[in-house]
Order: sequence, then structure tokens, then C-alpha cells
Amino acid sequence: MHLIEDPQDTFGDNELKYWLALSQCTTGYNLWNFYEKFNSLKPFWLASRDELITMGQAEKLGLDWLTMHLIDKLLKKRATVDPDLLLAALKETKATAYAMAHPFYPAMLRHCNDPPAVLYHIGGLSLSQLEPSIGVVGTRHPSMYGQKHAKAFAKDLASAGMTIVSGMAVGVDSLAHWGAIEAGGRTIAVVAGGPDHCYPSSNRPLYKKLTESEQGCVISEFFPGIKPDQWHFPARNRIIAGMTKGLLVIEAGEKSGSLITSSQAFDYGRSVFAIPNKIESPQSIGTHKLITETKAKLVTNVQTILTDLNIAGHSRAKESPRAIELFGREREVFDLIGDEPVHFDQLADTTGMNVGELSSTLTILELAGVVERLAGDAYIKA
Repeated sequence: MHLIEDPQDTFGDNELKYWLALSQCTTGYNLWNFYEKFNSLKPFWLASRDELITMGQAEKLGLDWLTMHLIDKLLKKRATVDPDLLLAALKETKATAYAMAHPFYPAMLRHCNDPPAVLYHIGGLSLSQLEPSIGVVGTRHPSMYGQKHAKAFAKDLASAGMTIVSGMAVGVDSLAHWGAIEAGGRTIAVVAGGPDHCYPSSNRPLYKKLTESEQGCVISEFFPGIKPDQWHFPARNRIIAGMTKGLLVIEAGEKSGSLITSSQAFDYGRSVFAIPNKIESPQSIGTHKLITETKAKLVTNVQTILTDLNIAGHSRAKESPRAIELFGREREVFDLIGDEPVHFDQLADTTGMNVGELSSTLTILELAGVVERLAGDAYIKA
């Protein structure tokens, strides 16, 4: 493992170990504020109680957050943490650590009011390749409509040069990651445990792709080996909102975590986009609430997002459909498939085709790029 990947890096292991240790004692905002004044966290870690009190009371330093409560907390923690052992433990993992002072640490995240002090990273995609980026979030139980648009929007945004950032949860998150990968684009998963922990376990193929290819990576504010906990997820969501230029919400229920992420994005001054859905859909209650009650922008195509974020690119959704001439059974089946999902069994009943013949016909149409198979054995026009 290499903790320092770039000659621009402003510090080495001797500085990083204090970021690792102090990140367990106070917030990233406080550490960055201190680092800007001293160009090192070493004085913070080594200072005596009296020296820390003096620092907090010196008006010219602007360290008024260094309260007696925080000082006592720091001293108590300092007695149990060895920065050198922490650094050694990190080197035993596959993760790379990016402290806030590292040039690869996402600049937009650094300037939020509650940034992580350190990000832990595994994967071939460097954080220096992040920009421009967009967060894509939504329900863990998307409808077929949501499945289609989660992947399609992610594909087109990735094709336009944007990095897709999401949380690797089942549902919309996973579909967004796969959409970016299938487009040959970049994607980052922000996880709620250590970056070496795949959660949920059903996402192992996605995790493997993210960590073993140059297209993706997994990042977290939690030290390698830490397992996800309930309170980690809202913390994870603020990173998605903070490190991206905008946030796209694709299906969100009335109490969806995506609404929390949207609120954080608004707080950070980011653009929030929402895709409308059927009014009777339970997955659309939160999304429609965003559109009607907040400053979220209703979007029906990728170009609207690119224009709003001032991204120079084009959406593949704007390209003309492929000219394919179909005959016989392929034409018959294709004509039965539209923009609304049609189940395999319905196609079999309508055409009278046996399972083998229909499967072969649908495979031909998929390979031709004119139909797309969705989860649940349903099909729509591509």
C-alpha cells in the first residue's frame, strides 16, 4: 500500500499519523482550521493541557472551538491511541488514506461545514479524477420504471464525463454504479463501514468491480475493518452530497434516506434534481415532495442536468435510435414491447410462442440493442 501517491503531497507518514489519531477525537472542520494555522497537526497532538487551553483562548488564532470539554476529551483519547500503531495498522490493509490536507481530498467536501478528517480509499480510480461529479440516490426497492431510469441516467451522465457517486446500497445505488460501469465511465461508492467491508454482501460482484478496476473505487470515513452501523448511513450520505456538484434523486418514498441526502445537498448549496413518476406510486411520494416543496429541479432528460451544472458534454439519450430492420418473429415480439415493462409470461401468452423460442427471440432483440431486460423478467424498448 502507498499512503502517498503524488509528488504534490504536502506531508508524509509523520504528519498523516496525527490526522489518523486526531480524527477519532474531533471534527474534520476543527482539524483543518488548526492545520491552516500551524501547517501541521503535530503541535495539536503533543500539546499539554495548559498549552491547549492557551491556544483556545488566543483570539488571534481563532481556535475558540478548542473548549475545555474538547481538551479533556482529547487528553482522555490520547492516552489510549498510539499514532504510530494506527499508521502501522493502516499499512496492513489495502486502503490508502487521504487526509484533508492531501491534494487529492475532494475540494468541495473540504469546504463543507462537517467534512471527514480522513477518507479511506480502495480501488484503481484516483480521487484526483473525481471532477465533475454527481450523486445519484434513491430507494432500495425501485419499480421497473425506477430501475430503467437509474441505470439510463447514470449511463448518460457517465458518458458525458461525469463521475457517478452513490452509496452501493441495493436498488437505485447499485443500478447507478452499474450504469456508469457499462458506459465505460467513472463511479465512486461511499460506504457506511470501512472501505474493505462489502455491504450488503449481495453486492460482492459490484464491490469487486469497483475495487479492482480503474473505473471505480470505494471510499469511507471509517477505518478499515469497521463494520456498518445504523448511524453510519446518514454520515455516509453527507459525503455523497458534499463531494459532488449536484444530486439526482430517482424514486424516494415518504421517509426515504434520499430525502436526508437531498436536505444535506441543499445545505451545501448543491443543485438537486428529481425525476417525476406516477402519482399513485409509493416510491414517488418523496420525489414529488422534493419537486413541489423544495428547490429541486424536475428533470426528464440528462441534458437538463448537464446544462444546469455547466458541464460540457452531450447525452447519449439524444442520439438517434439505431436503424434495425426486423422481420418475422423478432418484429412480432418487438411490436409488443413499449416504454412500459412487459413480462415474459405476457409475451408468451400473446404470441403463443414456447419458452425456448421466445427466449431466443428476446435474446436476438437484446443483442440488437432494441429491447432491454429488467429485473423480474420484464422487457422494455431500449
